[in-house]
Amino acid sequence: MKIVDNNELDCVLGGETISGTVINAFGNIIELLLDAGRRVGSAIRRFSEGNLCSLD
Repeated sequence: MKIVDNNELDCVLGGETISGTVINAFGNIIELLLDAGRRVGSAIRRFSEGNLCSLD
């Protein structure tokens, strides 16, 4: 294995592209946050309207 010094490391190109996996991960995070917001909003609305299911 060759040891690379700092000057050679400065010349390395690549690693700057965004892959489909990264885009998919961000999409999943956004979807998760939107779904959580919908659930919290629905819970607040149901609680304020008194439209809760009984626990009997």
